[in-house]
Amino acid sequence: MKNNKKALLILLIVCMFVFIMLSRNHRKEPEIEQPEKQQQPTFKTNIIVYNTRNEVIEEVDLDEYIVGVVAAEMPASFSIEALKAQAIAARTYALGRAIGIYGSTAGRHYGAHVCTDSTHCQAWIPKDMYQSWYPNSNVEENWAKIEEAVYSTSGLILTYNDEIVNPLYHANSGGITEDIQEVWSSVSDVPYLKSVYSEGEADYSSFKKSVKLAGEKIREILMESYPEIVFLGPVSEDFEVVQYTDSLRAKEIRIGSIVIPGTKFRELFSLSSTIMEISFPNEDEMEITTYGFGHGVGMSQCGANELAQKGRDYEYILQYYYTGVEIEPINEDVIVELNK
Repeated sequence: MKNNKKALLILLIVCMFVFIMLSRNHRKEPEIEQPEKQQQPTFKTNIIVYNTRNEVIEEVDLDEYIVGVVAAEMPASFSIEALKAQAIAARTYALGRAIGIYGSTAGRHYGAHVCTDSTHCQAWIPKDMYQSWYPNSNVEENWAKIEEAVYSTSGLILTYNDEIVNPLYHANSGGITEDIQEVWSSVSDVPYLKSVYSEGEADYSSFKKSVKLAGEKIREILMESYPEIVFLGPVSEDFEVVQYTDSLRAKEIRIGSIVIPGTKFRELFSLSSTIMEISFPNEDEMEITTYGFGHGVGMSQCGANELAQKGRDYEYILQYYYTGVEIEPINEDVIVELNK
C-alpha cells in the first residue's frame, strides 16, 4: 500500500513538471507596444524665387527651396548635423532677404524675394541637376539625406535679440573666421559675426590653393581698375602687404603707388581667400598661396562638418559660429511681413 502511494505521488510530480514545461514552451511573450514615430511637423509657407538659369520667377514652398539650396551649397557627404546647420542658416538667410532686412532686390530679382545666383543670394539646384554637380553621387540617397536635414529642422531660424540674423557662411575659413567689418567696411560691428577659431579644415581640398601671376598680367588688371597707378619697378619691389587683420588676413596691400584693400585684391585676381603667403619665383613674377575659401565671415562649412564629426549637434555648430544667437521657430510677424 505504501509503495502504491509513493508511486502515485511520483506520477503526480512528473505530470506537474511536464505540464509546467509545456506551458512555458507554448506561452507567447507579451508583445511590446512600439511607440508611434513622431514626425517633425513641417512649417508651410511659400517664397518667391527668381531662377536665374531659366529666367523664370516662381512661387515655391520654402522648405523645397531650401532643399535645393543645401544641395548646391554643401556636399551631402558631410555629416547630417552639419547639413541641418546649413539648412537653418540657409532658411534664415532667405527669410531675412524676403522681408527686406538684408540685401537688395532692386534690378536683380524682378520682384522676387531671392534669386539662385550664388554671387548675389544663395546657390540652388533642382534634383534633376544634382548628378551634373556631383557626377559620382547616388542621387536618391544623397537627396533623401538633404531632405532629412531640411525637414527635420523645418521652421527653425536664427535670431539675435529677437531679430532675424544675417547668417553669412563660406566654404573654408583657413583655420579662423573673420569679423564682418573687416570684409565689408561699410557695415558696423555685428555681435554675432565675430572671428572664431575653426579647427580641422586643413584636410579639405578647399583649404589651400596656389596661383602664379606674371608681372605684366598684374599690371594690366590693376590699370583697368586704377588708371592712376604708377608702377615703380618689377612686381617684387612694387608689392607689399602693409596691414593684416586680427585673423591674419591681408587688410591693405601696397602695389606701386597705391594702397588697396586686401578684399579688392582678392576680387581682382579671383583668389580663394585673403589669408595669403606671397613669394617671387623671379623679380617680375608673383606666387600667391591662399588658405581657406570664401570671405571668411560667419559659419565655415568645412568647420561645421568637423564639429559634427566630433559629435556636436546643429545647435552647437550654429551657436559656435554665430556668437550669441538663438535657434527659434519662425514667428507670425515674419509670416505677415512675408505675405505683404
